[in-house]
Parts: sequence; C-alpha cells; structure tokens
Amino acid sequence: MGGSERIEGKEMQVWSWIQSAASLANWWVAWIPYNYLLVGLGGAAGSILRYGTGRAVAMGLPGANSLMATASVNVMGSVVLGGVVAAWGGSGRSHPALLLLGVGVCGGFTTFSTFAMELVDLMHAKQYWVAMGYGLGSVLSGAVGFFAGAWVVQRWIVG
Repeated sequence: MGGSERIEGKEMQVWSWIQSAASLANWWVAWIPYNYLLVGLGGAAGSILRYGTGRAVAMGLPGANSLMATASVNVMGSVVLGGVVAAWGGSGRSHPALLLLGVGVCGGFTTFSTFAMELVDLMHAKQYWVAMGYGLGSVLSGAVGFFAGAWVVQRWIVG
C-alpha cells in the first residue's frame, strides 16, 4: 500500500467522522437547545431570585437565619410550581412554560440540597427536635404551598 492510498484511507475515516458529527449536531440543533435554553434561562433567573430572597429575608427580619430563608424560598417555590403545573401541566411535561417556569425558575429557586445540608447540620449539633420540626414543617408546608398554588390558578386563572 502506497503513501497516497494511506492518506486517502485516513481522509475517508475523517470524512466519515465529520459526517457522523454533523448528523449528531443536526439532531442536537433540532431537538435539544430550545428546551435546554428554556430550562437554563429559567434556572439562572431562579438562582438570582433565590439569592435575592435569601438576602432580603436576612436583612428584613431581625434575627432571621438561613433556615428561615431556605424554608421561605422552598414554600414560595412550591406555591409557584403548583400554579405552573395547574396552568400548563395538562399540556405535557415538555410545554415551554412548564420548562421555563417549573423546571427552570422553580428548580433554580428552591433549595432541596441546602435544606438537606441544614438538616444534617442541625443533627450534628444535636438539635434533633429542631431538625425534626424543620424537616417535617418544610415538607408539609411545601406540599400545602403546592396545593394552594394549584388551587388558586385553577380557581381564578384557568377557570
């Protein structure tokens, strides 16, 4: 096999790889970016809102701590998510408003990981009753908030 034949073989391999990459890129452009863009933009907005809300709670309530900020954010996010699901949940899980507001904004805004960390911190500090109250209170108030948000949207907005 001569040198030029080897180059042609390599060129064919490269060309085949380029065609495969182009095919994958076409699939990516056709299906993924719009939904990911909605979720990403919503997540960025939710994260900014989360930070701002935490700062506002800390500055606005004398004696407020991170538990209050986390709990308030999670309850507010549950209310908003309940309303979003009530308004657009019947349209399928990939409705643009549900992706932007539900997955994106509420996902970036609420803080389950922070909630879990704070529970562990309370248990390490041997504040078991506070941890139990905080954990149960957060979960129950989140569920009630979700229900309330869905009820308000179904009753007064959707119809």
